[in-house]
Amino acid sequence: MRVGKFDYLNNFLPYYFLNEKVEIVEANPREMASMLLSGRIDYAPVPAFFYLKNRERLRHYEFCVASEGKVLSVVVVSRKKELDDGSIAVTPHSLTSVNLLKILLAERGMKNMLVEVNTAKASEMLELCPHALVIGDEAIKARMIYKVVMDLGEEWYELTSLPAVFGISASLKETNAEEMDRKILMATEEGYRRFDEVVRAAEKAFKMPREFLEEYFRTLKFRLSSKERRGLDEFEKYCRDYGLLE
Repeated sequence: MRVGKFDYLNNFLPYYFLNEKVEIVEANPREMASMLLSGRIDYAPVPAFFYLKNRERLRHYEFCVASEGKVLSVVVVSRKKELDDGSIAVTPHSLTSVNLLKILLAERGMKNMLVEVNTAKASEMLELCPHALVIGDEAIKARMIYKVVMDLGEEWYELTSLPAVFGISASLKETNAEEMDRKILMATEEGYRRFDEVVRAAEKAFKMPREFLEEYFRTLKFRLSSKERRGLDEFEKYCRDYGLLE
């Protein structure tokens, strides 16, 4: 089986103890979505927005990437002290976060122009716009340099009191990947049991502070429980209300 993995820190712990003899394919969220739909991979976490838009062709599983409150790695950073009505650069790698941002801005009554730029690096994005939506490891690096003016997980929680689901595991409807999903969830549980070992390995691999890694791994939710399902349903409702799934 060909198994997709986000090429971000957020997938490091769940996959660290995955000992299955499977082909692991790393990609960013948008690439992963395309590869799953075209059959180049069999099972993968994909952007929640992509799943909602293509659910007639997909089945979803329990492994996910979510947060209840701050997510730390999906943020708007700025050259300014706060988020004003200036334009926001957005990365082409993102599907869920850019649509979530549209919802959050609309709910705040803000009308910022979102400018898709051909880079995911915060420094380059902020040369083009006063604010930038950054995701994944680039967001983690950016938050240590620039002012974070919005954490999308935190903002969503303040709006709904529900978790934000950024990624959800899926396969094409004709593929049954339940066993693979179960094994990734088991590997995730092992990762938390042997937490210090995973953090040490991540510290070495990503050259990030241990304290941040501990906070980050404890912030993320990897199982689609009832709360996360309600969060996903609420996200779908907002997407439909704002015409984002049409």
